[in-house]
Amino acid sequence: MATTITDAADLAMLRRLNEEFIRSVSGSDSAWFERHLAADFLNSNPEGTLSDRAAFLRQVARPSAVTQLAAQDVRIRLFGQTAIVHGRTTYRKADGHPGSGRYTDVWARAGDGWQCVAADVTRC
Repeated sequence: MATTITDAADLAMLRRLNEEFIRSVSGSDSAWFERHLAADFLNSNPEGTLSDRAAFLRQVARPSAVTQLAAQDVRIRLFGQTAIVHGRTTYRKADGHPGSGRYTDVWARAGDGWQCVAADVTRC
């Protein structure tokens, strides 16, 4: 059964990683992802395709088509050595219209830190 993270250090680290994840997507910072994605990372894209780590790194390295990307309603849950982060995004599309979506990222403990092993992105 899922429990809310009670370890303040893990919660703070996962919140920071989530903020950096969003910042890195927005800023096309593939170097950040090189350091924080597991070797077998998979991403479910909004159009239903699946990207492995290499494809995701190529995708995120390209300039983002959206601006003002922000996360809200972030919820972090812990399942032993795994954490699941849920959040809502808002952004501006290339045409200037507002957009929104949801995401779920799965993190696994790696030594003293965490690595992202999977992500799922939905756009509304």
